[in-house]
Amino acid sequence: MLTQEQKEQYRKEKKEKIIRIRKTLSEMTEEQRQAIADKFGIVTVEGHLLTAHNQCFLVAQSELNFTVVGGYRQWQKAGRSVRKGEHGFYIFVPSKTKEESENSAEVSADDETPFFFTAVVFDISQTETIAKSEAA
Repeated sequence: MLTQEQKEQYRKEKKEKIIRIRKTLSEMTEEQRQAIADKFGIVTVEGHLLTAHNQCFLVAQSELNFTVVGGYRQWQKAGRSVRKGEHGFYIFVPSKTKEESENSAEVSADDETPFFFTAVVFDISQTETIAKSEAA
């Protein structure tokens, strides 16, 4: 269990890392970002192509040749497990919050504000097939 100080230090380091990566990406032209996306074509475990921004975000974090990525539980559902000691990489995941309105029963789709949070993903090269005896 992490202490409050350790949690705060982790959050601070995560925020600094994301700021450095975002700075790197913001200095790239749209053509450079699209060239990376075209070159790598990184998909999720479910087969969805990552956005050009998320592909660039992954490439900026590591020299790893990303191909298929997924979260820890996504890999488990796919019959694979993340190897012990592997470190994940951040991507941005869209979400929506519902704005407070005078009558909370009347919330329309227009009242939803999009925002992004970070999620940790692992490349397929960081995983291994779950043995049938382990899965049981």
